[in-house]
Amino acid sequence: MPVIVKPLLPEQGEEALSFIQPYESECVNLASELLRGGTDCWALYYAEQEASQTKTLAGLIALRKKRSLFFCLPFAKYKSAFDKKVCSEAQRPLMEFFESNEPFCVNGEAAGAVLLRNILKNKKTPMRPSVTNKYFLMVSGGSDQEASQNEKAFHAQDAGGGSGLAKDLRVAQAAAADYEILLPLELGYQREEVVPKSFDISDAALAAAFKHELEQGLTFALFDGARPIAKARLAASGQRYCMLGGVYTIPSERKKGRAAFLVSQIIARSQAHGVNNFCLYAKQENAAALALYKSLGFTPRGEYMLVYY
Repeated sequence: MPVIVKPLLPEQGEEALSFIQPYESECVNLASELLRGGTDCWALYYAEQEASQTKTLAGLIALRKKRSLFFCLPFAKYKSAFDKKVCSEAQRPLMEFFESNEPFCVNGEAAGAVLLRNILKNKKTPMRPSVTNKYFLMVSGGSDQEASQNEKAFHAQDAGGGSGLAKDLRVAQAAAADYEILLPLELGYQREEVVPKSFDISDAALAAAFKHELEQGLTFALFDGARPIAKARLAASGQRYCMLGGVYTIPSERKKGRAAFLVSQIIARSQAHGVNNFCLYAKQENAAALALYKSLGFTPRGEYMLVYY
């Protein structure tokens, strides 16, 4: 078959990172896996003839902890005759791959997610999705000046709107010691934004995952005095992009610009360390979140999907 799926070897890491660079905002999680060594990554190679020694890298997939599937499959967008040919030839080898590598969640750009969802549905042992969440992928390449403007706009809005910016309001990078006070915010975020209502996932399981995230030191919180009122984190880092995620404000503090302030502070701090490109995904039906991110300089760049099994 002209398309083969095979494990990505360590010496192919640079080739893989070069391949995904034009698409990195769509697959930061995959880029992060590659930068960590790519031990659970596979490459899709295409050759005109089965016996040909010349093979073209056409796609990449990663299966983190045998659960979350990340991918970069540019051919799924059907932008050329080559894409259509690769897409047709990739169906069978991907079906065979998924007979022994079954994901819990397919996570990524919409065209590739639909392709993989159809392959999983049509393989010998079919997998049918239980929940599909649709998002807009939002991208920002803001400058230090833009971040400063966002912060000034927040202060002006807060002072004029009477929401009362407390002088004790502060942003801090969370640590393991903050686990107990931040856990209610994380559980609220997971139950409202992430975990499908039909899934039986315990608070204990969510708490264990959150503890691991805190240990990585990439979570930030907005405190009013000693009370945490919002949280967010740098969910993944690639070569050129950082993905923001886990944005959550407690119900009593919503519509006061709290999340905007927190996210703008995270961006400003990241820029101080040389990171200038950011992306995130927001539910298509969440008008408030879309407005928030647009106000911070994020613009929609295509669609994104999470498909749960």
